[in-house]
Amino acid sequence: MASRDRNLTEKRILEAVGKIVEAEGFEAVGVNAVASVSGVSKVLIYRYFGSIEQLLAKYLEDNDFWLNTEFPVMQYDNVKDFSKAIFRAYIDMLRKSPALRKLYRWEFTTNNPAIEKLRERREQTALKIINAVSQQSGFSLDRVGGISTLITASVSYLYILSENCGVYCSLEINNDSGWDKLLETIDFMFDNIFD
Repeated sequence: MASRDRNLTEKRILEAVGKIVEAEGFEAVGVNAVASVSGVSKVLIYRYFGSIEQLLAKYLEDNDFWLNTEFPVMQYDNVKDFSKAIFRAYIDMLRKSPALRKLYRWEFTTNNPAIEKLRERREQTALKIINAVSQQSGFSLDRVGGISTLITASVSYLYILSENCGVYCSLEINNDSGWDKLLETIDFMFDNIFD
């Protein structure tokens, strides 16, 4: 029973972090704010997570797209379909998750142990995907990594920019139709890359 209570309390604490992030951004996450929103004492927050940095690391780990998405290449008929599916899922999650957008904005402007740990874990996941695509496609690791880098970095930047900018290179990035066109372009790229 104690384990279940702890799990429920940890969940409440992490949900509180999410509420703070969505309302005010990562910069507003502190032990006092988390205690106030969650209704859990600061002592218990520290007991369960050790520090605010470790609490943030857990929240980031639980909410990052690349760390929480399983995309085995083998379940797809070909590497082209796999590549389209993974980037469609990535864009879909960005469009649905204000917390993920705030994570990227925060990550672009700060560096701390929680962010460093997230980047290391993300890189490990990326290398697994890149290796699998490289083996399936016959393209070098550098080529697959370069393509992946350009797409993920561009999409992340455009999504954050879309909050304050309506059009980028003639593409409307602040509405669904613009993002649908971007997805069509990514499909077009993979149709031509993997032919």
